Amino acid sequence: MYYIEDMTQEAIASTLGFSRPKIGRLLTQAKELGVVEISVNLHPSLAVPVESELTSRFGLVRTVLVVDNKDEEQLRMQAGKAAVEVLDAHLHDGAIAAIGMGRNARAVAQQARGLRPRHATIVSAMGGVASIGDGLNSNDVASRLAEAFGADSLGIYAPAYVDSQVTRDALLQNEDVRATVDRARGASVAVVGIGDANEESFVVKLGLLQADDMALMRKEGAVGDVLGSFFDAQGAPVASWIENRVIGICAADLRMIDLVIAVAPESTKAESIVGVLNSGIVNVLITSLSTARRVLELSDTVR
Repeated sequence: MYYIEDMTQEAIASTLGFSRPKIGRLLTQAKELGVVEISVNLHPSLAVPVESELTSRFGLVRTVLVVDNKDEEQLRMQAGKAAVEVLDAHLHDGAIAAIGMGRNARAVAQQARGLRPRHATIVSAMGGVASIGDGLNSNDVASRLAEAFGADSLGIYAPAYVDSQVTRDALLQNEDVRATVDRARGASVAVVGIGDANEESFVVKLGLLQADDMALMRKEGAVGDVLGSFFDAQGAPVASWIENRVIGICAADLRMIDLVIAVAPESTKAESIVGVLNSGIVNVLITSLSTARRVLELSDTVR
């Protein structure tokens, strides 16, 4: 009545015998539950030139830009919805998709609904951490995405980061852990976030890495990471001592995956995006318009 028939809230309240405030609350609830979705799309005259430049400059398969939003959670939801559309087009029957962890990966899972069921497998790309909860672990993301696609899911039941390479190697001797990581390596598509490399990083706040670790990596030139593989601004790998502590697939594995979709709309991640794009491990980028423009500006100084 409100969105399709253009009735006012007052008219709806009168028709249904409810109070005007209750109608307002019901409309708000409808958006929160996903019954109603409101989209603001970028005009092609704004999006296409920037998308084309990013795609050409970094040799990408595709760039998708979303509208800027001061609310970072809403921004992630917009980017997550765009990622679902790309994934939906490439996840075929019999395919395997590897999924990362974090807030942007969670947003992808949250936006996955109303999709055609298919015989596919969604696999965790790395382990998790028990303390974070709230759907941020890749196991949670994989499970929720699999449900939306009517697919199977596989989780890596081990920590995302461990204290040493010796511990990592020992955990990979576990048959279940090793088998799931091997399945992720065989994926044809991956959806990942891009992390930054500073002491205020989300992974530091979660306790996955220490601020001292980040400070040391910054000295080595690190600007960002994908699944614990860190790169400098030119895209060269750095801090292998961190990558060697990760339970999951690595940069070398990602290079063997046909389509790697990176979701990173936040303006604070422009520097990180430049390093990851220069590394060549990502071939689809989903970000916001202002972040994309900043990425182009920064890349002019490091290429």
